[in-house]
Amino acid sequence: MSAGPVRTLDQLLNGAAARLHEAGCLDSRTDARMLLAAALGCDTAGLISRLRDVADAAEAERFEAFIGERMSGKPVHRILGRREFFGREFVLNEAALEPRPDTELLVETVLADWRGQKGEISFCEVGTGSGAVCVTLLCEIANAIATGTDISARALECTKANADRLLTSGRLELVETDCLEEVSGPFNFIVSNPPYIPSGDIAGLDREVREHDPLIALDGGEDGLDFYRKLLSQAQSRLVPGGRVYLETGHDQHAGIERIAAAGGWNLVSALNDLAGLPRTMVFSI
Repeated sequence: MSAGPVRTLDQLLNGAAARLHEAGCLDSRTDARMLLAAALGCDTAGLISRLRDVADAAEAERFEAFIGERMSGKPVHRILGRREFFGREFVLNEAALEPRPDTELLVETVLADWRGQKGEISFCEVGTGSGAVCVTLLCEIANAIATGTDISARALECTKANADRLLTSGRLELVETDCLEEVSGPFNFIVSNPPYIPSGDIAGLDREVREHDPLIALDGGEDGLDFYRKLLSQAQSRLVPGGRVYLETGHDQHAGIERIAAAGGWNLVSALNDLAGLPRTMVFSI
């Protein structure tokens, strides 16, 4: 699609926002602003001072390509290849789940228990994906070391890219494995945002999620609880006495997960709601 005659950046922005709105994008102007800033190689704050400038042909063409991708249903942060999480920017690839604000509650829950604790703290993140959770925790807990596991080698590449950018070396070991199979610990705690969407619900997810987040990071089996069963069955032997497991959950899954945990001898420490008031995080201890 041709970018058309180049006018001011403000005119390009307004025209693109209108087209995205017509295409059904809910945050059309915000999306257009972020994509224009990326096309220009600046941030959205820097864009404001340039809105009366005229874009050169290469910038307009790059912006038009981004808008075309967005109109096709590709999420903004997939187009940009990065997303902010807990105040830091994380790069993404196609194998890593896009980190979302809801998961910041999981991080905050861990930090409430472990930030400020003395001595070395060892933890494992299961299903590390982009590394947003484990890298953030390592940034926030200076005396922690971690192991990150993922079944996808490509997802671990994404974790490594973010760890290399944000961490000093030697604090994060990455292991390609299913759940905890190839790691032994012992860990002070284990944390996971596992796949928890029931298989039958996948087709009904928003197009942006269904078509662009990796299926393996979404599909939790028939009832959405398969990964919780596996993780809770493997975790006890990998924790120190009194160790904890921190889990993100679906909003209607707490009762089912609590039954699975109780049958395995786990004690429920807390069950927390997100900012929307929906059940989102569970903590168990041995």
